[in-house]
Formats: sequence, structure tokens, C-alpha cells
Amino acid sequence: MADSGTHTRSRRASRVQDAVRILFLLDHCPVPDRPCGAHPDAATILRGQKKLQALDFWLRNPDYLADELLNFAEAGHTVPGVDPVAQAAALLRGDEPDLESYPMVRWRFGAYEPLDDALGLLLSHGMIGIDAVGTAPDIDRWDYCLLPPGRLTAQELRTDEPDLAWYDDRAALVLLMAEDRSGSRLKDVQYAQAEYERTHLGDSITGITSRVRARLGALRNRASEGQDA
Repeated sequence: MADSGTHTRSRRASRVQDAVRILFLLDHCPVPDRPCGAHPDAATILRGQKKLQALDFWLRNPDYLADELLNFAEAGHTVPGVDPVAQAAALLRGDEPDLESYPMVRWRFGAYEPLDDALGLLLSHGMIGIDAVGTAPDIDRWDYCLLPPGRLTAQELRTDEPDLAWYDDRAALVLLMAEDRSGSRLKDVQYAQAEYERTHLGDSITGITSRVRARLGALRNRASEGQDA
């Protein structure tokens, strides 16, 4: 069984894989709490590229997402409909961390990968809209709006392509874990991981599978000892 441990990962997703992942992520985002600039018909909205990159990082790195689940478990923080320890164990089972990991490069504001091609694909098919907040050249933020054709496509993929259920389920979990935290707060959580923080600019962020598996085992042992006491 392969174990990414803390080795540098190098797999890259295709443009279509990136687009499907982002489509499901947007489909699980909340409805707009206020009108979306140029896209008043938006079904959902994700505000800010920093938040998009932070959510995508958890989506693409099950070991980091599992570690956040363990943070929730140890803090007694509940996740609606999710057993954090059982879900973390599922994310770390077998080859899952290797098969489902698509690393990102550490850049100035944390994990980053240009998503222009994937976003362009969704944009060209009218599935999303992208709103610039601010006036060029001083753009404050980019907002990503899921439009009705995008919502319909996500529903059709959910029905017609069961092999894509992984993207759907994982996107839903990532949004639950993110709660209403901003992109900056999510980045702070991710930066708290030593492997992430120590990655040199321009290098791929290393995996933490071995360490999170050990943490999961220790947590389960403590729980078992508590039951036996």
C-alpha cells in the first residue's frame, strides 16, 4: 500500500477534473445573501479567490481535511450529519490519500493553483459568472456565481454519472467543514500545519498522511481507554 507520508506529491488533475470539482463546490455553496452584481440570477455564490483556493486545497488533499476533522473531534465541535472521527478514518483508509490527492503549490497567500482554464471552461458554457468587486485595476475580490445552467449540469452529473459522486460528496463535506469562515481564516488554519507553512514558495505542499493516521490512532486509543476506565 502506498503512503504519501510527507513526501512531495506531483499528480495533476485534468482541466475537466478541475472544472467538475469546482462545479460541485459551487453547487454546495449558499444562496447569495445579497444580489450578485452582474449576475442577479445566481443560484449560489462563493466570495473571493482566496476562499476558493482554500476550499479547493481541502478538496484535493484528504489528509489535510482529515486532520481538520480531528481538530473538530478533539474540540468537541459538531458537524451536522458527520461523525468527525469516522469520516477522518474513511478519508485515510487504504490508498485514498494517494489516489485522491492533487497537490497545490505554496504561493504568497498560501496554497494556489491557476484555475483559469477550468473556470474558463465553465464560463464558456454559461455555467458560472465571475464578478469583479472593485474597479480595475484595483480589484478587491473575485466572486464566483453558479448560474442556472451550472446548477442543472451539476444535477444531471449527479444523476447520470455516479462515478462522479466522489466530487459531490467531498465538496459537500468541505463546505460543512468551512462553515462561514472567510478565506483568510481558512488559510490561517491551513498554515498552522508545519508541513504547509515550511514549504518553500513555488514548491508543492507535502502530504501529512502518516502523521494524521498516527493522530487518529492515538485519539481512538484514548477513547477506548476512557471506555474501559
